[in-house]
Amino acid sequence: MEPLELLFIPAPLMGHIGQAIELANILTNHFNHITITVLIMQLPIDPIGTNYTKSLSSTTSSDRIKFIQLPPLPLDLFTGYTSTGELRDMVLEKNKPQVRDILSKRLNEPNLTPRLAACVVSMFTTTLMEVVNEFNLPTYVFFASNAAYLGTMLYLQNLQDEHGLDVPNLAKSETEFMIPSYINPVPTKLMSFPIADPHSWKTRTLLYARRYRQAKGIIVNTFMDLEKHPLLSYDNKTPPVYAVGPMIKPEPSPPDNEILNWLKCQPKSSVVLLCFGSRGWFTENQVKEIAFGIEKSGYKFIWSLRRPPTEGLKGFPGEYMDFNEVLPDGFLERTYGRGKVIGWVPQQAVLSNEAIGGFVTHCGWNSVLESIWYGVPMATWPIYAEQQLDAFQLVKELGLAVEISLDYNERNENQELVRAQDIENGIRKLMDGNINNKIRSKVLEMKNVSRMALQEGGPSFTSLKRLVDGFAS
Repeated sequence: MEPLELLFIPAPLMGHIGQAIELANILTNHFNHITITVLIMQLPIDPIGTNYTKSLSSTTSSDRIKFIQLPPLPLDLFTGYTSTGELRDMVLEKNKPQVRDILSKRLNEPNLTPRLAACVVSMFTTTLMEVVNEFNLPTYVFFASNAAYLGTMLYLQNLQDEHGLDVPNLAKSETEFMIPSYINPVPTKLMSFPIADPHSWKTRTLLYARRYRQAKGIIVNTFMDLEKHPLLSYDNKTPPVYAVGPMIKPEPSPPDNEILNWLKCQPKSSVVLLCFGSRGWFTENQVKEIAFGIEKSGYKFIWSLRRPPTEGLKGFPGEYMDFNEVLPDGFLERTYGRGKVIGWVPQQAVLSNEAIGGFVTHCGWNSVLESIWYGVPMATWPIYAEQQLDAFQLVKELGLAVEISLDYNERNENQELVRAQDIENGIRKLMDGNINNKIRSKVLEMKNVSRMALQEGGPSFTSLKRLVDGFAS
């Protein structure tokens, strides 16, 4: 076969970079004629993502994966942004000349081998399609969320552009949404992202969705047995969709780790993990409710607790120097030996341990796939972005999770606390095998299916092969 090179441009966020690397691993492992260059940009306010990129070489499985790391831009170049999304788009805009220069040099090399066949941009870096189009290269979108949410984006874009509806106004109504990519009607309160903020919708989200339709194809980190309904729901104006998951983002092996050593001594399925992603945080009052709920449940636990972001970080939490400053008096003493409160957690290493019996999660798609991969049932507690829709899908459509909350939203100034009693009940439902036996069995079944999807002859492998054929054409 003709040797081909692909240029990956993931969003400058740890989860997106990790998924792009895993897609590169899978492609180069299965197809010897593929070489991949991953272009890395960084958010200047993301210390975890910055540290993650330093260990990139240890997470690749092929010498046909190369990295170009653009110089980090100082934060003082960016002013006036009000969200991580706005800052991300500013970073992309500032880096457009460098991307253009990289493409120009690569395509003007004499006797170009392998041929640069396509660019793969992230769901959040589609503005770079404008630069790629200057060189008449085909562009594919790597959609890091799930197939159901892709359907939501395309549906809302269609309502706006084809039917003339002002989509943000729909967020003010009490009407449920009949979105083709979901079986059940979706409550309006779960649609606060991406349509509640008219400015964000018109300046970013709507533009993303329009560009998805302009791509040569859309790559989704999911698999047919998990999301058959949404994958069959798209309209005839949607580019080819390739379900090539589950791709579990690579995680560098942690050194001798206190938490993992503690888990080795715990009985099977006895510990609940509470972890809310790289941007998950709670107010002090909510932290206390969580603590009381955990304590009253009586179960062993690992709780990843992060400090709310300062004004300078705008969305990225930090670490507590002393957990006692936010936890109820005596909590650590009363739960000593039964649980661990920590900051950042090596999530995959923890989920893969047989002592973990349940996962209270923010429902980010990476975390959902990791939980399925390791056969751990979930309890839903979304925090931001499309996670409310993910939680709805897990509980109401897929039956893979119990509900603690479906509509929690850290951006809502009027967000009510999730009370300790509800947290306790959710943990008990999650961990009690007699109560959630049906969910636990379904998760274990999906674990087995997920591990077959990318094997030769599996549906994701077949989709991957079609994708590679598309690169060559």
